[in-house]
Amino acid sequence: MHVAFGMLGFAAVLATTVLLEQKEATFSGLFYRPALLLLCVGPLFISLISHKVDELAASARTLWKAVRFSAPRSRAVLQEEVLRFAAEVRRGRTVEALAIAEEARHDLVRQLAPLLVKQYSPEGIERTAATAIAVLASAMKRSEDVLTSLARVAPAVGLVGTTLGLITLLRDLRNFEHLGPSMALALLCTLYGLVLANGVYQPLARLVHVHAVATMEEARILSRALILLGEGKPLADVRALFGGETAESAGHAEVALG
Repeated sequence: MHVAFGMLGFAAVLATTVLLEQKEATFSGLFYRPALLLLCVGPLFISLISHKVDELAASARTLWKAVRFSAPRSRAVLQEEVLRFAAEVRRGRTVEALAIAEEARHDLVRQLAPLLVKQYSPEGIERTAATAIAVLASAMKRSEDVLTSLARVAPAVGLVGTTLGLITLLRDLRNFEHLGPSMALALLCTLYGLVLANGVYQPLARLVHVHAVATMEEARILSRALILLGEGKPLADVRALFGGETAESAGHAEVALG
């Protein structure tokens, strides 16, 4: 269904662009409605051909999280909540520890910390954390792929608009009043496609990638902290995990994201 809807939607955008271009008698500067319509809406329908609606919605949510994400703040929250949780576990106050985990602001702490209270073995915690990391990496990779595909599609859609503009220009070559709008469609579609690809979609894809790498690192730190607690190691070992970022952990995160 999403394939047919995407194709029909893109065809409708093309038709509307042509009709709107015929009605536009003039254009002002860098803003031209037919070109804006084609470049802002057309690539989205093309993405709908290869991605389901729920995948696009999940990608939008992931992007929103990436835009709001701050690595130092997230790491500080993770450290604070893990150390509070670890202190309660060491005191044997499982009810309080579980409450801290369930009310944590950090998503990974809410997801993985209760495993220790539920007396999962260190091996079980490691396997469950590895599965959670794989799911997170997959979701973020899909969002990055959507944005990367939009960055590839936008210049191509711009070329389609340029071709339409040139065809209209040749058709109305004797109509001097229409030469301006036709040339505007031809040139501005190319401009909009390049701007969207290189100034919007690619930077957003990189933003999602950076967010994903930081999240994978935090997931590995949390997993290791829970394993240390499960093995009865001192709290100093858990604190040491937050002492600095290693090249090895960053490399693992990059590999997990492909």
